[in-house]
Amino acid sequence: MGNTEFTFGDNLEILARILIRCFIGGILFLITWFIGFTFFGDCIYDLHSKWFLMPRQTFNAIHYAGMAFIKILLIVLFLLPYIAIRLVSKRKT
Repeated sequence: MGNTEFTFGDNLEILARILIRCFIGGILFLITWFIGFTFFGDCIYDLHSKWFLMPRQTFNAIHYAGMAFIKILLIVLFLLPYIAIRLVSKRKT
């Protein structure tokens, strides 16, 4: 068995790496969603309007609100803790 002891600073570094990767993955998801909605929005609306009766404005508002909600979650749950960890680790060194 190797050396499995990590210091608190090492754990913070690992956590910071995880947080920034989650943030980048979420941003890539948002970009994919935006591109798909921009270029294939009519096809998506046609498919969903067969299942659910909703006007196009409501459909657009749902997607816009969803993208905004995900963006806020990414910032609050991943980016801000990442920045806080980086600020704390720089202060200790």
